[in-house]
Amino acid sequence: MRKRKVFKTKELVQFMKQYNQKEFDSYIEAMRKISDVLRSEKPDYILAPIIGSVPLIDVLSIIDRNFPVENVEYPPNSSRFSNREEIIARWYHNFFLDNYDGGRMSLICLDEVISGSSSSKGYKEFRKSLKKFEDEFGSYLGKKINYKVLGIGETPRNHKRNHNFLKLVNNGVVKVFETKRIITSDNIVLNPLRLKRGEINKQGRQTYLPVVDKFVLTPEYLNLLHDVASYFGANPDGVSPVNEMKIARSLEKYLR
Repeated sequence: MRKRKVFKTKELVQFMKQYNQKEFDSYIEAMRKISDVLRSEKPDYILAPIIGSVPLIDVLSIIDRNFPVENVEYPPNSSRFSNREEIIARWYHNFFLDNYDGGRMSLICLDEVISGSSSSKGYKEFRKSLKKFEDEFGSYLGKKINYKVLGIGETPRNHKRNHNFLKLVNNGVVKVFETKRIITSDNIVLNPLRLKRGEINKQGRQTYLPVVDKFVLTPEYLNLLHDVASYFGANPDGVSPVNEMKIARSLEKYLR
């Protein structure tokens, strides 16, 4: 069983608030709209790219008590992986092999959107993997396998988003729900997932391996979940992260 560090109750008072009320209200309203779309469209699978989308699933599972956590998979689609293209291609290939039965399949990817470049790259890798699978499958699957992106968006500093990303928005592939600030983005204390470390790359950045090291429930993260629960009238003491074992299994199963 993977390690999970939980801070004791008395430690909960000793933390710095990670957002103000306006930021929280804006964030949670955007997440509520995403929840409404998921409830309406009922996709076969919800894709939550490692690492950033992990908190999004925890929040959605509080907003909607019937949120289908069993339909969530966690593709390793992050610039933090030095061999990103190779591992995401392998992940999608095995995902299609295991789950596609020849009929229609609907996929919705949840993503953080600032410049949009990561979502654009993610879509490109999906299309490349689908094309490879089509060649092996011997059939065009473009109309059978439907892929959309629901993004929670924060305005980039230069107020400009990636050109290819804007094309996806205009073509209806991506729908973005704007917020003042994506409070969980690039904030380690508001994300429980810790991956095993890889090498330091040429740019001096730490890279990671697509392997779960542990889960860390910081006071700040527990406070976020409590705030979400209180906002939606749920019992704050009854909430906790979801899919911890599923995250590890999704990586292991499709990167075999």
